[in-house]
Amino acid sequence: MAALDLLREESLMVETKNVFVALGSNLGNSVHTLLKAWDLLGEHDGITLTALSPPFLTAPVDMTSQNWFTNSVGCLSTRYSPLALLDILLETEAVLGRARDHGTAGYQDRTVDLDLLYFGSVILDNPRLILPHPHRDKRLFVLAPMAVVAPEFIDPIHLQTIAAIHHQLLEKIRNNQTDNQEIKVSSWPEET
Repeated sequence: MAALDLLREESLMVETKNVFVALGSNLGNSVHTLLKAWDLLGEHDGITLTALSPPFLTAPVDMTSQNWFTNSVGCLSTRYSPLALLDILLETEAVLGRARDHGTAGYQDRTVDLDLLYFGSVILDNPRLILPHPHRDKRLFVLAPMAVVAPEFIDPIHLQTIAAIHHQLLEKIRNNQTDNQEIKVSSWPEET
C-alpha cells in the first residue's frame, strides 16, 4: 500500500458518518439474507446502523441469469477504515454462504453481495478498493434505494446529489441512451 493510502487510512480511524453499503442477493431467501447481513454488520462494536432502504426487486444487470435480485442500500457510521470495513463486508458475505469463484469471468448468481459505495467523501483508488464505487452512477439498483435513504448526499466525484444522479440515469434509460433496467420497490416483511 502506498504511503499516501496508509496516511489516509490512519486519518479515518475516527467515527465516519454517511458510509453507504449496497446489499444484493439473487439466490435463496434473498430478503431474509439481506436482513441477516445488515444485522450482522450492526453487531460490530465499531459500526452503528443508521438507515436501510426498502428492498428493490431488479432484473440482473451485466449478467445472464433467470434469478432477479433483491437490492437495498444501507447507511452506517463506523470507526473502521475503508479497508477494514471492506474486510468486514467480505467476512459477512462468507458467513452467509457467499462463495466467490475467481476462475469464472463476469458476474455470477450469489447468495449475498455487499459493496462499499461511499465512505463519506473519501476518494480512494488502490488494488483492493475504489471509492466511490466505480459503477454507482450506472446502476438503478444502487441509485433507487440510495435515493430513498440519502437523496441529498453529494457524490464527491460528480459533485451532485444522489437524487440528481438518479434522475439523470432515469432520463438516459427513457431516452434509450443506456440499457433498460427493470426495477420495482418492495417491502421488508412485517416483524412477528
